[in-house]
Amino acid sequence: MKYADLIQASAKRLWLSICVAGLAISAAGLNAAEDSGWVEQMQSQEEALAELESLNGPFDSSLIEPLQAMIRLLEEQSDYERIAELQERQLALMRTNLGLENPQLIPLLEDMVLTRIAIGEFDEVTDNLQMIRNVSANDEDPEVLLRAINTLAHWYLTGGAGEGSRRRAINFFEARELIEDLEDAAEELYGEDDPAMVPWLYSSAMNAYQLVGLLNSEDGASGPTIRELVRHDGATRLRTSARGFSINPLWSSTVTPVIEEGDLVGELYLRQGIGKIDDMADIYEAEGNLEAQAMAIIYRSDFQLLMNRGTAFSRYRDAQEMLLEAGIPAERIDLFFGRPQLLPVSRFYPTLEEAIAHQDAELASWRPEQEDAIYVAPFTAWDQAAPNVREPVSDTAFWAVENDYHKVDLEFRINSRGGVSGVDILAAEPDDRRSRRLARNAARELRFRPPMEEGRGQRLRDVQMRFLLPRRDD
Repeated sequence: MKYADLIQASAKRLWLSICVAGLAISAAGLNAAEDSGWVEQMQSQEEALAELESLNGPFDSSLIEPLQAMIRLLEEQSDYERIAELQERQLALMRTNLGLENPQLIPLLEDMVLTRIAIGEFDEVTDNLQMIRNVSANDEDPEVLLRAINTLAHWYLTGGAGEGSRRRAINFFEARELIEDLEDAAEELYGEDDPAMVPWLYSSAMNAYQLVGLLNSEDGASGPTIRELVRHDGATRLRTSARGFSINPLWSSTVTPVIEEGDLVGELYLRQGIGKIDDMADIYEAEGNLEAQAMAIIYRSDFQLLMNRGTAFSRYRDAQEMLLEAGIPAERIDLFFGRPQLLPVSRFYPTLEEAIAHQDAELASWRPEQEDAIYVAPFTAWDQAAPNVREPVSDTAFWAVENDYHKVDLEFRINSRGGVSGVDILAAEPDDRRSRRLARNAARELRFRPPMEEGRGQRLRDVQMRFLLPRRDD
């Protein structure tokens, strides 16, 4: 059977199922909607659709408009199952009339993603996002493809995680490969010295942080992540000790890293992240943008602090001097460095004012009841299997999934090097032992850029923070 025949047969089967479902729409509408006008509108659109099909055939583009009108009506009832059926018919029509990979399909595919998320059909979401990536390659604007790849990567990191720690580990490496592709595609588009490369370089650096966080998680993510990492990269990059690592029996397909006290498993990947930020600083230096170069040095120092390297503070001082040289008022620099900042910062801000605005927004999102309390921005954990890792963020995801969270209010100390100790639970909602344990243990692994005076980190006591842990069945 030819491909066109296959499409026609598939569309006919789909249309028959829609017609059968349509026979029951009046009764369903009467039960679901008190407004009889809704039922009349739906019947009117069904009749228009049937008439157009009779006149023009089952594949004519004129059918798209009444289908869209029916979808809008069904959205009023949140009938996502029916919406999904009609969207599949729309997609078949548009692909028949426009071509299989026409960029004009993107808005519909994005709507289909939102519908499938509402239904909870995550495999179908992944398929739709893959289709968006494919058709984006044909768009006249090459940045559309970059955004599509980035969106797909974010889905793998978050909503597309699937069930179980092993599935999440597999999907993390799917995202990692996409982020590597992104950097290559951006370099081909912009050139390696263009400031437009900076967001993609920082995305790679953040992915290194996420990987190291997963490798060092104590609650379920480390084992599957190590196995997937060894499968992708081999075990040599896990070596941070002269003792190397222990190779388990071949049938287990795992290794056990052996590290020095105070080191992190996979620390070499954080060093790779620092290399990406060095590239960012070099771009701004070549451009003569002293302020942005100083900001890149601050972010580089943040990664050094994540590795517990005291040399970070000398680089912070260098960045402060550069900001002054760039004409930034001293009081703004003091404000920025006078606040404890959870590390790493999710987005790169090339100006100090943008970074301060980000601090303000984070601090405004929550504060304790005591007006005079010292507090920091809330921490949203990535997952129960990786409560020590900050939830990934994206500027390209077009969906908003409302997670249900355990809320645990903490109080702790921050030392002069940004480490956390003395963690106490102030309140928990709901109050259960596991979420308390996860929050307390994860908080001890967090790292802050401590408030600084005259280039030196300052201790803080009785710091309060809200810890948000997604509720997720494993």
